[in-house]
Formats: sequence, C-alpha cells, structure tokens
Amino acid sequence: MPEDVEAQLLAIEKADLLIVAAPVYRGSYPGLLKHLFDLIGLNALINTPVLLAATGGSERHALVLDHQLRPLFSFFQALTLPIGVYATEADFTDYQITSELLKARIQLAAERAAPLFAAHVPSLLKIA
Repeated sequence: MPEDVEAQLLAIEKADLLIVAAPVYRGSYPGLLKHLFDLIGLNALINTPVLLAATGGSERHALVLDHQLRPLFSFFQALTLPIGVYATEADFTDYQITSELLKARIQLAAERAAPLFAAHVPSLLKIA
C-alpha cells in the first residue's frame, strides 16, 4: 500500500474524534466508504467518538444513519453520538447551507460532541 495511503489510515485510527459523512446511494453509504473502513484495524476505533452525518435526495433516506452507519461503527466498538446530522438538497442553495433547522442540528451535534472530544485529551496527555 502506498505510504500516503498508510498515513491517512493511521490518521483515522489515531483520531480523537471522527466526523463520518457520506452521501446516500441506493439506500446506504457508498461502497468506497465501506472499503476505506475495511482497511482500518479491527481494534483501532474502540471508544473513539464518532459523529455520523449523511446527505440524500429526500428525507426517506434519513434512517441511513441508524440502520447503516451506526452498525458499521458498532462493529468497531466506536462510540457513535446519539445525535446525527442528515441533509437533503432542499437544505442547500448554491452549495451553502440555507436551512435554519439543519444549522441548528449541526450546532446541537457539535455541542454534544465537544465534551466527548475534551474527555479524550487528558487521557492522551497521560500516555505521552
């Protein structure tokens, strides 16, 4: 495997917090995302906080967070945040978020993720 790919995989494995966002394709996340995580070490993400996000063509695909992405990270024993972020084309104008509800959801997700992120910093300092 090329050295730059190895470096990117290591960055994922060593992250204090992951934000995993994917487009919905045929009711699930794309195969390339699955392939990426097939290359991650089995125990590398244990207890790593993960904020899940997805985009799709309609609200009908919003359950991809709970029925597709959450089980993937459960396999890795990661800590998926109970709140996720899902957006549709209607939430954007010229590639900018224009939905106030989506902005509020992102803000809430960030606020909920912050304590988990901060909780990992002291443990990293003890190891170093």
